[in-house]
Amino acid sequence: MRGEFSGVRQEIIDELVSSFNWHEAVDSTFFHSLFRDTIPSPKAPRAPEPTDLNDDGEIYLPGDLERFAAYKRYLEDFEDRKAAFNDATSDEAAAWEYFQDYILDGKTTEVELVRVVERAFDVFEEFGGDDLANDYFNTVSRFLERYSLRYDLRRPLSLHPTLPGIFAKLIRDLKVISARDANMADRLQDFEEALRDLKIDYSSRRIRVCVQAQMNLLEAVACRHPQAEGQATLGEMCKSLDTWPHKAVSGSLSSLYGFSSDFSGVRHGKASKGVKREIDMRDLVSMSVILAGFVPYLTEELDSESIYAG
Repeated sequence: MRGEFSGVRQEIIDELVSSFNWHEAVDSTFFHSLFRDTIPSPKAPRAPEPTDLNDDGEIYLPGDLERFAAYKRYLEDFEDRKAAFNDATSDEAAAWEYFQDYILDGKTTEVELVRVVERAFDVFEEFGGDDLANDYFNTVSRFLERYSLRYDLRRPLSLHPTLPGIFAKLIRDLKVISARDANMADRLQDFEEALRDLKIDYSSRRIRVCVQAQMNLLEAVACRHPQAEGQATLGEMCKSLDTWPHKAVSGSLSSLYGFSSDFSGVRHGKASKGVKREIDMRDLVSMSVILAGFVPYLTEELDSESIYAG
């Protein structure tokens, strides 16, 4: 699943908008309305609060200096975008140019792109009635299918996240935060390589390696959490974090960690009296999904709202 509109920005312009140039209702005023009804006005950045000031009332701490320098850059960018936005409100050609720039801008988030696609429906309906609006709906439907986007389309036109899409987004974001830490990146690579090696044969030995690699990955994720400092194992980290909604949730991960520690050949070599059968593909599929679901509890670096909504 490719997943997101942010990966097909140019295609949004070409296939969801420009492809309707043939219709008599789609003219320069249409594109002006499309800009007016779908693109929000730029928002000014908020000035950061300094941690401390020197005796002269000036910022001096390195972190504060970096934040204020970034704020000044964002403010300059905002002023430029605000001027372009104001021009677009009164000029049809500028409106179409601003619309395209907004879609292509990497700073435009997935949520914002979804809103544009949804709000455009009303513009199509306004200019071409039910027939043109329905053509647009069907075009969006084909677009989602063609690019395997992570949304379910409902009438009149609204986009809703799907379960496969949420899971795919979680894994993509995990890869992003893993790239910031060498140990986490190595553990993720170990897990992915173990999964790929399963194609050779679905042996119990290879499945145990996969489960072990994923447990090591979760441990690498959790150890970066400030509340996990000084804790040696995932089981200990589970007890130190206050991110859990209920003790049963943290207890379930602790129990699964206990399973991996006790099951012979996963994390340790000793025999276990609790083993009922040899580990198999049922466990690989179940553990891969279940353990991945605990990741948002183990790190502050993931945005769960973004994982759901894009």
